Amino acid sequence: MIQPHPIRRRRVVVAGANSPTGRLLLLLLRDSGVHATALVRQPATLVADEVICNWTGNPQSADAIAAADAVVLLTGVCGADHWAAYEHGMVGTARRVAQAVGARGTRVVYFSSLLADAASDNWYLRAKGMTEQVLGELPGSVIFRLGPVVRGSPQPLPFEQALLKQAPDAPVVLYGDQARTSRPINLGDVATVAESAALGAGRSGIYELGGPEEHSLAQLARLANGCDVAVRTAPLQTLACPLLQRSVGDLLARIAAPRDADAAAATAAQFGLRLTPLSLAWPLDEIEA
Repeated sequence: MIQPHPIRRRRVVVAGANSPTGRLLLLLLRDSGVHATALVRQPATLVADEVICNWTGNPQSADAIAAADAVVLLTGVCGADHWAAYEHGMVGTARRVAQAVGARGTRVVYFSSLLADAASDNWYLRAKGMTEQVLGELPGSVIFRLGPVVRGSPQPLPFEQALLKQAPDAPVVLYGDQARTSRPINLGDVATVAESAALGAGRSGIYELGGPEEHSLAQLARLANGCDVAVRTAPLQTLACPLLQRSVGDLLARIAAPRDADAAAATAAQFGLRLTPLSLAWPLDEIEA
């Protein structure tokens, strides 16, 4: 009797898999029956078929990427005090992936910034722009340019935390132009579109993507707190330490809205994504004293 050949499981590699997006993506890949390989710098407990530590210096990671049907690159740097950290942690990791992929048509998924620019004075945006250049040379790359990402309570992301009152009667302090608008996208939507692209949906290219609602920074502060809070603006230099100043500066660099909201909605549809409204994540829980 002829035995049927077992169906080959699609293989997806997730680099930076211990990030919030990576952890959620691994759960989605598991539910889809995909063979998932997690690439991390430090040992971590993850829902994956294989975990490769010290991945940027481990030859096993290059082998895994070469054998993969898709790679999702989630590595990033925020708040560093020198350019080399951004170049190594973002551009350098993209080069490693590109080298391991080679001439194959492997689907490579990456999340960039709406304001990414290889010539930017901001190191975060410069690194994003340079990474786009590296991955854009690959025929199978899908690059999504995003603005702020939100998750909601009980584990709000840094952008959300920056919108909260620090005390019951305190105003919300914003460190950027409070009239600047963006379309925050839900973390679940980011993981979902990553899975969809990794499984072959959509076409290669660079896309702008955002949430379904556009608001100013001041409006977002009121929505996040669930009330009509007082808002004031302060310069970054008033923050307590240089690390905070740099980290918040990188957060501010991400605040932008897609240039064409209709095109962004069409991108979501192309990849089978139904965008989550902010009301399902906000208002956030108050900060406990």
